[in-house]
Amino acid sequence: MGYRSKVAIAIHKDVQGEFLAFLNTEKLMAEIFSGYLQLEKDFQDKGHWLFQQDSIKWYDGYPDNYPEVDLFERFFSQMDEANETIQKYRFIRIGESNDDVEERGQWYDSDLWVKRTIIVGW
Repeated sequence: MGYRSKVAIAIHKDVQGEFLAFLNTEKLMAEIFSGYLQLEKDFQDKGHWLFQQDSIKWYDGYPDNYPEVDLFERFFSQMDEANETIQKYRFIRIGESNDDVEERGQWYDSDLWVKRTIIVGW
């Protein structure tokens, strides 16, 4: 089983070309676009992309075992290097532990946020 996370990645249509350039192998492209993450291709009705998964093993630092995660992490690092691109993506990962939340990117108009709630009963 392993540790699972919820993941959401919003990619602005202006940087989709940069993202596709990272998909340098047909194998990775096929895996990412065929169910590794659920993809909404017209996010916000503006042609942006939204990748999501509710229960995924998102382990960074293990490129041989998790090449898809490594690809996204390298893409995020490149986007973080410039103001114009850091503002064109948003990544949120919520782990199983209450305090395990990771956020990257500054595309706040993507409307991706963490919302903590208390649920009483089932």
